[in-house]
Amino acid sequence: MNKILEYDVFIFDFDGTIMDTEFYHCLAWSNALSEYKNKEINLTSFVYQENFHKLDKNHSKNFLKTNYNIIDYDSIYKLKQEHYLILIKSNKLFFMNNFENFLNYLIENNKITVVVTNTSVKSIEIFKTQYPILNNISKFYTKELFINKKPHPECYIKVSNDYKNLKKIGFEDSLVGMNALHQVKNITPILIYDNNYYYSEYILNNYTNIIKLTNYNLNILNDELIKFNNNYDIIDNILNNNIIELQKNYNNMKNAILHITTILKNRDSDCNIYLSGMGKSGYVCKKSASTWQSLSIKCSYIDLPNLPHGDFGIFRNNDILILISNSGNTDEIIYILNYIKNVLNKKIITISIIANKNSMMEKLSDYTFILKNIKEADIINMTPSTSSLLFMALLDGISINLQKDITKDEFKLYHPCGSLGKK
Repeated sequence: MNKILEYDVFIFDFDGTIMDTEFYHCLAWSNALSEYKNKEINLTSFVYQENFHKLDKNHSKNFLKTNYNIIDYDSIYKLKQEHYLILIKSNKLFFMNNFENFLNYLIENNKITVVVTNTSVKSIEIFKTQYPILNNISKFYTKELFINKKPHPECYIKVSNDYKNLKKIGFEDSLVGMNALHQVKNITPILIYDNNYYYSEYILNNYTNIIKLTNYNLNILNDELIKFNNNYDIIDNILNNNIIELQKNYNNMKNAILHITTILKNRDSDCNIYLSGMGKSGYVCKKSASTWQSLSIKCSYIDLPNLPHGDFGIFRNNDILILISNSGNTDEIIYILNYIKNVLNKKIITISIIANKNSMMEKLSDYTFILKNIKEADIINMTPSTSSLLFMALLDGISINLQKDITKDEFKLYHPCGSLGKK
């Protein structure tokens, strides 16, 4: 499976991504500072990277002002660029590891290749003269084309708009570049990783869903793209499963909301409503009970394990207990339903919502509403996930339907604080 050729547009930063030039940028700053201050100044690569690759572009100006008393940034930057052009004209330059083979591969397969860089047109022309293969790159987006330079995403937004409806992949090596690339969501981001780069680990720790490469090895890139796309396939499967299960249970949920609302509307005005379940279902009920309360419905969450230890005394005649369970055969719930039905000398209305026909809960409850068997979102179909989503939607739906005529003023009365209160 060749995932590389599924992409149409290949987008590259230039310095440190295509050409191994960061050393010369560092040296150009050292030479410019030495000339400007009339004394020898040598920046180490880490000092250069730390202070000139920060996302805050004012940091480099403050660094120069604090350490070298340089106020006129524009002048020193112009001098640095002059030294940089001298260096790249007079020194042997090299492509990043295996880039030339990768570029030839893309050209042979008629792929669109693009360079997006903070480098100037003048510098690019020097590189093209030395390395004619660069003339085969489809398009260069240099810094002269943009108002906002990296780390701002303007350059990648422009490329994305220029190549709409095409599948795009981007390659960056620096913090400012990755920050720009990562903000444009329809470009798959690749980090050309250098263990000696000051911000390498910072990038890996702060930017999600990126692919890490140490070179342009085709086999490694293809393997990483397969893994990357599989991760997105898993996410798609999770979300699609939720949608499918909601659609599959639409009529059952609608029926449950309608009929349970009717039961509750006809309840004794003094009765209490309790929601409960075991495990994750208990957490769902706890959340939903809070929603019911915010709608001024006399409803509470009740902790099932504590009922047999004295909490059965909370019930009054005509109280309503709504229980949820995926299997409908949860041992603790079966015990409690059996106790209420056959032992407890009180008239408690029990309503069970389950996703399994012919369960014990159905036999022991006054009312039972059955959803179609729910497939969970995980690969082993066991993690309470989609079932929790459906149960919560159903319970919240009952409360909203029960109080469908509530006004904003009434709601605010019970929810005066927070952003909802402000609304």
